[in-house]
Amino acid sequence: MHTTSAPPSFSGTSVDEVLRSHLADKRRDIGETATASAIQAAVGTLDDDLYRRALGAVDLESPQAAPVTHKTPFDIASITKALVGSVLAMQAIDEGRVDWDTPLADISKLWRRRSDPPSKSATFLQLLNHTSGLPAWREFYLEFPLDPDAEQADATRTEILETIAAMPLEGAPGSTHSYSDLGYLLLAHLLEELFEAPLRSLARRRIFEPLGLRHTDYVHCRESPNQFRNAVVTEDCARRGRIVRGTVHDENTNIIGGVSTHAGVFSTADDLLQFGRHLLAIDSGRVPTVEPLVSRDTLQFAWSKDRASTVGHHVAGWDTPSGDRSSAGSGFDREHTVGHLGFTGTSIWIERKRKVVSVLLTNRVYPTRENEGIKDLRIAFQDAILPPQ
Repeated sequence: MHTTSAPPSFSGTSVDEVLRSHLADKRRDIGETATASAIQAAVGTLDDDLYRRALGAVDLESPQAAPVTHKTPFDIASITKALVGSVLAMQAIDEGRVDWDTPLADISKLWRRRSDPPSKSATFLQLLNHTSGLPAWREFYLEFPLDPDAEQADATRTEILETIAAMPLEGAPGSTHSYSDLGYLLLAHLLEELFEAPLRSLARRRIFEPLGLRHTDYVHCRESPNQFRNAVVTEDCARRGRIVRGTVHDENTNIIGGVSTHAGVFSTADDLLQFGRHLLAIDSGRVPTVEPLVSRDTLQFAWSKDRASTVGHHVAGWDTPSGDRSSAGSGFDREHTVGHLGFTGTSIWIERKRKVVSVLLTNRVYPTRENEGIKDLRIAFQDAILPPQ
């Protein structure tokens, strides 16, 4: 039987040193000498657990803060794009509900209303690759109420989707790259139309439950407002007038009820390691321990830099190493690595050549998002796993 084992240079002690050097036990140190007050990490190959740690406290606001455990949920932010958005999109491809090159106008009545000729050529794949021409962002949360009730959230979501679908494009589809959370707000709507079911139930039934991800879910304002009260804290949010805990940090997801494909999922490092291993097994031609979520052909197309995108560095809901100092580190082979970052201080990277999955979860936005220490932490963490050669 083919097995994969720890890289010869791997040192759990080195990873420990990196994480502990960035961990704060006092709120005032975060952003100064430390990066986060709560950290989970998990690293593995297809066959071996290489590293698992849970460090810090879930809440430095309390005199007797509970320690982070391996079951403590973190807001994973934009890792949601890969975990939910990309996987459901690939399942839609596998089931013949849509093709990579299907025009958005053939899927969405909202997009079909557009009159500008360039938008007619925008495809499903381009939306996934952030090359549809849609802008990156808009602060909808300044226009609609935060922490809405269910009725407010439904009305806000409808209005936002109509606004996004009518937005002027920044460039012709396929010719420009803009990392667009707005595109993934629209993607959530498209997936619900394709599968004729709510996004949260799709994610649970098609991803979380089949993989046994017991600590992974959305928090919806109608169905489960107190589900993750044990989650680590995120921002001390002046606009919300509270420390954010157990509800989504991303404001645009908050105002539509907590569920989207650009953010909203809470999870653990162990669950995300299981997810990464599952896809890595499919990619490697191995038989996963459960029914494969997607076909090998569809997954390999989605992860192909040559075929999936001609501009930018995203591939069908995933990111690839880019820039002079990639968050994936220098030891993860750029040509064989996919992953995603999350604004709250999270990341997952899959090195397909050496078959290594790394997951890092932090709450670096606590107590404020004005904290850049995560940039150095991510690189140091990755380089401690696979040192530069």
